[in-house]
Amino acid sequence: MEGMTAAILLDAWAARSCPVKTQNAFDPTLDHTDPAAEANADLFVGSRELVDLVCDRLAAVAGTVDLRPLAEGDAAAHRLATDRALDAGAPVIIAPALPDSPAGHRTGSPEALVRSGTTGPSAGYLPVIITPHRVLERHHTRAQFTWTTALADPDPAAATLSSDQTFRSARQGPLLQAAHYWRLLADLDLLPASTRLPAARLAGIVGRDQVDQLSGEHGIAWLDLDHHFIRTFSRTAASGWRRRSVLDRYDHEHEFRVAVARHAMSSPQHPMVEPIVVGECESCQWWNTCQPRLDDADLSLRISKAPLDVREIAALRRLGVSTVDDLADADLEALLPDYLPQVQHRPEAERRIRLAARRARLIRDGVCLERNDADPIRLPASRLEIDLDIETSPTDKVYLWGFWVDDRDHLLAASRGHDGLYYLAFSSFEDLDDAAEAALAARAIDWLDEAVRAEPGCLIVHYSDYEKVHLRRFGRASSPCPDRTTGQVARLLASGCFLDLFAVMRAHFFGTAGLGLKVVAQAGPGFHWRDAEPGGLNSQIWWDQAAHDADPAQRASARARVLAYNEDDVRATCALRGWLRAGAVLPGSAAVPSAPPGAVSGAVSAASH
Repeated sequence: MEGMTAAILLDAWAARSCPVKTQNAFDPTLDHTDPAAEANADLFVGSRELVDLVCDRLAAVAGTVDLRPLAEGDAAAHRLATDRALDAGAPVIIAPALPDSPAGHRTGSPEALVRSGTTGPSAGYLPVIITPHRVLERHHTRAQFTWTTALADPDPAAATLSSDQTFRSARQGPLLQAAHYWRLLADLDLLPASTRLPAARLAGIVGRDQVDQLSGEHGIAWLDLDHHFIRTFSRTAASGWRRRSVLDRYDHEHEFRVAVARHAMSSPQHPMVEPIVVGECESCQWWNTCQPRLDDADLSLRISKAPLDVREIAALRRLGVSTVDDLADADLEALLPDYLPQVQHRPEAERRIRLAARRARLIRDGVCLERNDADPIRLPASRLEIDLDIETSPTDKVYLWGFWVDDRDHLLAASRGHDGLYYLAFSSFEDLDDAAEAALAARAIDWLDEAVRAEPGCLIVHYSDYEKVHLRRFGRASSPCPDRTTGQVARLLASGCFLDLFAVMRAHFFGTAGLGLKVVAQAGPGFHWRDAEPGGLNSQIWWDQAAHDADPAQRASARARVLAYNEDDVRATCALRGWLRAGAVLPGSAAVPSAPPGAVSGAVSAASH
């Protein structure tokens, strides 16, 4: 977004971002030394590879004009080259530099423009954006609002209707960005006539999705911007909500931010919007401006797990509930009749506020973990118990399979020379292609299969289904793993040996900050990671250092850090399991009787088999 200019110009991020950003950017009393500091804040590590991959494939289309070499150079030359490509009718223009639209208050350019139509006034361009997210979901519908084209033949005039893989209504950010660029092209009179298109108003999005109609390859998904599938609040609908189109949603959000910007420029002493903490605050350039304006106990600041959204927080504030203390002390039965009609855009709005109220009470009382019941917690046991945790790179390649092995009877060859408790890892600290990732997985799966063969009643413990999801992936016939791996994975998954400890925790506990392993292992058994900053995202940074740092000493240090972090993850699940078996006593609570070690509850059995 460009702040402090004579004209109000908003980029494609504005409509999908917090309106307080717009307010701050156009407030003349604030420091605007770096107004574009987070132009790509939404992109995670590895997204550039997707952009490059898609653009390289589009560049292979005959007649494409690729302006990427000019993107970081002289702006005037970049704009001139774009104009020439538009005039020449290039079928694809990569990295264009479009003019601003002062009348529409719009600026920016998509990753690519695709031409539809070849000659005459009916020809024109549609925007294509590339996002590091998955924007499609699999389900069947009769609604016609998603079409696909191959990157090698991107013109949507020849697109194929997709009824089994359609746009996700919850992934609104990229959809709003696509709508911004469609409006910009409309402002600039660059759109094609709609007569040859599958829908009158289309925008293209390339996500991380594998497109079924393209045999799992990347492709352009074309969205009918007029299709009503976004659930939004409505004051006039009897239900309290209605479905609107992406273009309707974009127009509303864009016009609101234009109004916010105009108000900020004329009356900065009376802000039009107040800060509410959302996910983007963590990386926002304006956080130091907004934070002092929030109460230390503000609901949006203190409740970070399953947080209430902006409209929910705003509705509570209007009803005099702004802090965790306010919500903890509130009479929900008296509050709900006034609150619920304002938040019907969210499914299960009552359940959400009740969970938030429970969290507020626990935060007020300084409680991290609370039992849901007094029932005995039943866990299976075995003389061979293995804790499993995998780590993935920024490109979602499994580069580390870590095991904490409890084999006091020395049933496994790998246990020789150990006292029965030890850490075992299969890892690779280099860029992995599909074949290399599969080869590493095959080694780890070989070992795990051997363990189950040695002790068919063994216990394989993991936290959430992440490990099993990847295990299934490597067991598919289409995987580049050796043929024997398919049979091994099928045998492992049918063995009944797996236990998802997260399912156990979810059945019996409520976590103020959720039930992530870092939270529950510290709150329950008091386990502590050796690293001061443990976390999956940090481990991806360490992996990148381990694989690519120019200093060999730094690479070795990063590798050791990753392995120690993974070892602590599997030791944490072991400690948590021991704590549960011992009665799961929380500070200030009485012990709950443990179940016999070999008993398995229905909830655990269903999650584990």
